[in-house]
Amino acid sequence: MSSRVIRSQGGGQSLQDYLISMFITELIQPSSEIYFIFPYLSNYPLMDNRFNQYTALIPFAKGATIYLTDILEALVFKGSDVRVICNPERKETRLFIDRLEGRVQFKRLENNHDKVLVSEKFYLHGSMNFTYRGIHVNRESVRITTFAPEVNSALLAARERWKESLNL
Repeated sequence: MSSRVIRSQGGGQSLQDYLISMFITELIQPSSEIYFIFPYLSNYPLMDNRFNQYTALIPFAKGATIYLTDILEALVFKGSDVRVICNPERKETRLFIDRLEGRVQFKRLENNHDKVLVSEKFYLHGSMNFTYRGIHVNRESVRITTFAPEVNSALLAARERWKESLNL
């Protein structure tokens, strides 16, 4: 895949499947830095692990469901610098921050409307917040690319956003 646009239709599985694929790629060979730039985030239940198919990649995840925080903790454990720019005022985002504080780096940016997930391997951007509603309910459109020049440019832009952001 070089680039793909996914439009969620409220309840579709394509977007979640792509997110799972991207995170598995990162868990197998973690990037040195990953940026989540979303106004709103929640501890979204991302992977069904009833058959322990992801246990080798995320050994400390408990139960049949793997949440976004489990994935981010595993990436930090494997050496990635996980950096999140978000709006800490929303309750579900605050709970997400509290769950990961001290392990993941958090900042805020006033009037941020960017919705970006970027690593050294891929760049996702579009209209989706990283919440249950953003992934499953709302009609969203995201573009995912692995085209190296675009990924590198997005990574540089994310680093600049990080520098201009404020500590929580």
